Amino acid sequence: MEQHGKILYRKESGFSLIELLIYMALLGILMIMVFRSFIPVMQTSSRQWRIGETKIETGVGLDLLRGDLEHAGFGLPWEFPVGVTPSPYFEPAPLADVPNVPRAVISEDASASSMNTSDYLAIKALNVVLGASSQKWGWLGRDALHTASVQTLSDDAFVNTDRVIVLRPQVSPGVNRQLVLDGTSYFARPTTADLTPFAPPETANDPNGERYLVYGLDDIDPRRPFNRTDYYINAPTPANPQPGHCAPGTGTLVKATLNQANDNFTVLPIVDCVADFQVTYHLDTDGDGGCDDVDGIPGCDPTDANGLNGLTAKQIREQMKSIQCYVLTHEGGVDLTYTHPLDPVTGLPTINVGEVAVDGVTLLAGRAFDLNATIGATWANYRWKVYSLTVTPRNLQ
Repeated sequence: MEQHGKILYRKESGFSLIELLIYMALLGILMIMVFRSFIPVMQTSSRQWRIGETKIETGVGLDLLRGDLEHAGFGLPWEFPVGVTPSPYFEPAPLADVPNVPRAVISEDASASSMNTSDYLAIKALNVVLGASSQKWGWLGRDALHTASVQTLSDDAFVNTDRVIVLRPQVSPGVNRQLVLDGTSYFARPTTADLTPFAPPETANDPNGERYLVYGLDDIDPRRPFNRTDYYINAPTPANPQPGHCAPGTGTLVKATLNQANDNFTVLPIVDCVADFQVTYHLDTDGDGGCDDVDGIPGCDPTDANGLNGLTAKQIREQMKSIQCYVLTHEGGVDLTYTHPLDPVTGLPTINVGEVAVDGVTLLAGRAFDLNATIGATWANYRWKVYSLTVTPRNLQ
């Protein structure tokens, strides 16, 4: 500070305009560099999040399919009384069994009812429909007074609004889980009055006499003595479009349960962005106890989705060893920085959707799906993956 007379002056210094401009330019360059390095990190994080989300959603959906395949055949009658057709008995196409004994599993190869002419699968069991009644089962016998009596063996007890069917278990040769009828009617409420015509004959050993199986079917008057759920690829519509991250030419793998009230299907989406769905089987057609092996190469020889055509419900129960399902979908969304590889053998834009031989190349059953023909030119910018599951049904025998 300098003193001039009685006035004090302070020396002050600061940035010039040029210095400020240089500073702002350097700061702008630094921020650009930071954002350029930050954006790829965010893109990678978003991509990995989308891939992880896809894996979780696909896993949950396929668990539904696995559970239904394991339950195939639960509560199904194996025989009808000779010369009698149960009534009512309506079942819509495709893959209807009317008026035959219901087959636990049936499928159609290259189905017109499934998008991209993929396979169509129908599963029949009482508990493939998650209703209040369809999870219940128990015994029907007679008490000490020879009155029809129901013993519930499931977690939930029968209630008067349930509709049930009754099966006579195998107690002698020639009687194999036969559907019990009152005339031609097969269902009743689980009350003493309604079940009396379905109960086993009175014996001196009651309440330790013969007992029949009783299964919950629905809570309305049914149109068939079983429940059914179908799996296929549903094509997108303006009312139900595919999610924005899905590739063109893909649809939704759905679980469609057949309603007893009106023969319509209630559709539940389980996996999005699905391009192909294939079903194959391992069968024992020669009755040797093991799956067929006719090519001389160790291992089971699969058959495609038409492999059960012409087989009766009994033949399917006896021959079925396992069911394989394959779902072609993509993980995450489109990624222009990614290029999906061509088939290493053919050099074509195809993916084997089905069972492959031990050489990892030869397709034994299923099909080589042409991605370019179905998805279009952007097919290579998606991470395609085939999810597979193998199930041995536990309720066929």
